[in-house]
Amino acid sequence: MTHRRSISSTESGARRTGSNRPARLRTARPLTGTLMACAAVSLLSAGCGQGEEPLVHEQGGAFAPLGFGEAQVASDGTPSYLSGKMAGQQSPRITSAEGAVALLTKGALATSYRLAAETSLSVVSDQTDELGNRYIKLQQAHAGMPVVGRQVVVQLGSDGFVEGVLGHLEPELQVQEAVALSGTEAIAQALGSRGPGRAVTPPVLSVFVDRAGLARLVYEARVDYQSAKGRQFAKLFVSAVNGEVLAEHSLIYTALSREIYDLKKVCLKDGSELPGTLLNKEGGTTADASGTRAYKHSGNVYWFYNQMFGRDSYDAKGSMLMSSVHATFDTGMGCSGENAAWIPDPFNQMVYGDGGAFGLTLKDLTLGFDVAAHEMTHAVTATTSDLEYMDESGALNEALSDIMGAAAEVWVGSGGSAGGNPAMWTITANTWKLGEDVAGLLFGSIGALRLMNDPTKDGMSKDFYAERNMPGSADNGGVHTNSGIGNLAFYLLAAGGKHPRAKTTIEVKPIGIEKSTRIFHLANTQLFTKTTTFKEARYATAKAAELLYGRCGAEWLNVHRSWDAVGVPGDWSLCVRPRGGF
Repeated sequence: MTHRRSISSTESGARRTGSNRPARLRTARPLTGTLMACAAVSLLSAGCGQGEEPLVHEQGGAFAPLGFGEAQVASDGTPSYLSGKMAGQQSPRITSAEGAVALLTKGALATSYRLAAETSLSVVSDQTDELGNRYIKLQQAHAGMPVVGRQVVVQLGSDGFVEGVLGHLEPELQVQEAVALSGTEAIAQALGSRGPGRAVTPPVLSVFVDRAGLARLVYEARVDYQSAKGRQFAKLFVSAVNGEVLAEHSLIYTALSREIYDLKKVCLKDGSELPGTLLNKEGGTTADASGTRAYKHSGNVYWFYNQMFGRDSYDAKGSMLMSSVHATFDTGMGCSGENAAWIPDPFNQMVYGDGGAFGLTLKDLTLGFDVAAHEMTHAVTATTSDLEYMDESGALNEALSDIMGAAAEVWVGSGGSAGGNPAMWTITANTWKLGEDVAGLLFGSIGALRLMNDPTKDGMSKDFYAERNMPGSADNGGVHTNSGIGNLAFYLLAAGGKHPRAKTTIEVKPIGIEKSTRIFHLANTQLFTKTTTFKEARYATAKAAELLYGRCGAEWLNVHRSWDAVGVPGDWSLCVRPRGGF
């Protein structure tokens, strides 16, 4: 789509053109000297102290003297989440990204992060929202090599003082290995054990910390190759010592100006088939029904993100929205039209299949608007948090696409358009069904691909953290099945209630789907890093609620309760709000 507007190429200074805006409560901050000793009060307590509201909050332990009211420490003893107003002589006002780097490498937090002498931090992104909050994302490197998955976000208030640090850096990093293979040799050896293929991007020498905590030298590259399961487009991490594949992250995110193309049933294998024959471009029309739907859907998703969050296309840079219809996908045993996918860089487009024979399993994938919104959200995620499509970060990636698919569907159904946001969001019986318009007869009574309000009804999804599929299991570590945990947390936050299978007794009070959508979007685009886990997502979404609606309010409180309800671990306690407010 070629809509060029006055919106910045980043979300810095992004404006909202609709009438619905989050409350700008900017006075809520951690207190010094006024927090009361009520830490033992239950979440369901009726009160604390004399006339105080039932909100009690821990003081951040050893980090309290620096101004942090909340602190979480990773298993290696370094901070994974800090929240509060860091001010005073130890924390000067930060005016540049270099100042954020200095804070963690030689400033007041340096001893907490324990970074090795050869470690450096580089700026991934530096964005400012319309409330004046600034988000500086930093990537760890060691001896000039990027450290895979090690990122932090330093969040500054409008006054330039630190209000939060989220993410994980590897402390005291040491690399004992030496490079024995070139990038070309390592990738060729890796592909030799997988199937015919090629590197799509040049290999980058990186440091990979494995599950045992050992630092390994790897080449990171995007590859496509033919396997027994069909064509694969993935990110490989290959040992620079012996060519062993240490990790593989899928880059095909499936759901199960605009340009629309016709692939004419061509089987998608290595990307050379894309995009196909042009059917329609911005401002035009086509007689092809699938092409018309893809064109309309991509436009509505564009306006959802534009009006709600000020984004100009999926990358906030006005990039064209390309879609190909009538595709088939290589399954390893043939070609099937039963899929839709976002294919990321260097292709950057959506692809839709026509479904299966007689629509028994899946119908034409362009029938589902939430499918289009789901796929385009993968693109938003890929250009912001870039959550790795593996294990818990991959499940969050999928959940966010389901969440924004449902939200966009409600937004359009409630009157959202290029003219602005709807005056009121109206939830229907289909809101919490994903892919209800593309699910065939074999999906039976649920009539959808997934259910956000009762995930386990599909017979595959998980809705409770202790029952999740573990890392390394099928489906890239449960990216689709474990997404039900995030989906249910969002549903409970938006609509309220308790766990549908009574796995917990926590009752979540509803804050509405619009507020919930804003919270999860802010967390994904500004506060998540590549390897954010469910526990880390709890704190990031709580931080997002604080930034949007104020600390210790109903939004912040029920974000934590929603994660409690689905069993995601995390320590938190309530805040004390003194008489007269903050």
